Amino acid sequence: MSALATTTSPTGLADDADEDTADHPAGAPSPAANGKLVRLPVAPAAPEQRILYVEFRSPDGRSWNAIGGGDTVAGAVIYARDSCPDDATWDAVSWNDLYGE
Repeated sequence: MSALATTTSPTGLADDADEDTADHPAGAPSPAANGKLVRLPVAPAAPEQRILYVEFRSPDGRSWNAIGGGDTVAGAVIYARDSCPDDATWDAVSWNDLYGE
């Protein structure tokens, strides 16, 4: 008659289960230190942001299109205007919301 013995490891799994998971990158599973649920901190909400596609015109009739972002529409237009060529004054003539309310 043969006897079948099962031993368990510190992970609470049978010894052969540890062998099956030993090569896994995460290693063998282990029980929680105190068995209690650990709540992770909640990240604060991201600040509201506006992303705009803005069309600019210069006094001599040239046009320039740029994408700008900011906390407000005005901030996004200012950011977009920074990418306009330096050789003229650029007025925003239209914009479309790409992201934001």
